[in-house]
Amino acid sequence: MDKPMLYALSKDHVASCPQERERVIRAGGEVKWQIDTWRIGPAALQVRRSIGDDDLKPAVTAGPEITETDLSSDDEFVVMASDGLWDVFGNDEMVPIIHETIKEPRMCAKRLATEAVERGSKDKVTVIVIFLRPVSTAERIF
Repeated sequence: MDKPMLYALSKDHVASCPQERERVIRAGGEVKWQIDTWRIGPAALQVRRSIGDDDLKPAVTAGPEITETDLSSDDEFVVMASDGLWDVFGNDEMVPIIHETIKEPRMCAKRLATEAVERGSKDKVTVIVIFLRPVSTAERIF
């Protein structure tokens, strides 16, 4: 079987990215090297996109980064997850877990989240798996 093609549909929104540090500084935020990475503001956040953290606005924004990607009939699924998953998972590690799990999106999401916690994720873990086409399986989930 050919190795599946993997496409990252987003990038990490962290202060270690030079463009993000520049954006935060232009917005009036503070960026400093702390412990082992660049961090934002007195709260020492690594991320620069956050729904909360009002005290760091506008340097930290809740505005989404929007991209468009054309899907093909070969595409099987999309995984949307918080950095709690991606901190401990690479794209190439996630695909086999989805292929080995019963073919039901909620079960795949639950397994990925559980595995992230078992791998020692120190952040919140939220996972959504969307199947893009019907999957044939002998089992039925009710």
